[in-house]
Amino acid sequence: MIAMKVVGFVGSPRKNGNTDVLVQQVLDGAMEAGAEVEKVYINDMNLRGCQGCDYCRTVDGCKIKDDMAKAYDALKNADGFVFGSPIYFFQFTGQMRLFIDRCFALLNPDFSSRIIPGKKAVIVGAHGAPEAGVFNGVYEEFSRTLGMLGMDVKGTFIDAGHHAPGGVKEEENLMEAAKESGARLFE
Repeated sequence: MIAMKVVGFVGSPRKNGNTDVLVQQVLDGAMEAGAEVEKVYINDMNLRGCQGCDYCRTVDGCKIKDDMAKAYDALKNADGFVFGSPIYFFQFTGQMRLFIDRCFALLNPDFSSRIIPGKKAVIVGAHGAPEAGVFNGVYEEFSRTLGMLGMDVKGTFIDAGHHAPGGVKEEENLMEAAKESGARLFE
């Protein structure tokens, strides 16, 4: 059997924060199931915002030559993904929004995906509000975006109510569920 590759994209500026911890849980589960894993911190990438130039409408790629080229390769070549972002001011972080906007280059002019369909994805997030579902609309919107790219979203895991980095580790059921989702990503 060929080993699957899973890439985690962390949209939080906090390494070892709650989003990062949950992304790692999913990656650990995938690794234990035999997948090769990689984690990318979007905050560490050299990225510029989409320029709206429409270059990608005629060419499979983006005119901007920055670290997003590596992300495009990962998105086209890996088999599964974990996308994580905390909520800042009722939306994903600016880092994750920038990344998502740049994924427009992965769509053909007819809005069909340039990515082979059926890749698996898990979404994780964190926010300080005490109720886990308060920002469900943000995660549902992102799930639709991933669906437009041809991805099959296998689950969404949200840490709520923790402000201190690593507070999510107190949520044993959530931690276990996130890890299990990684282990079962390709089922």
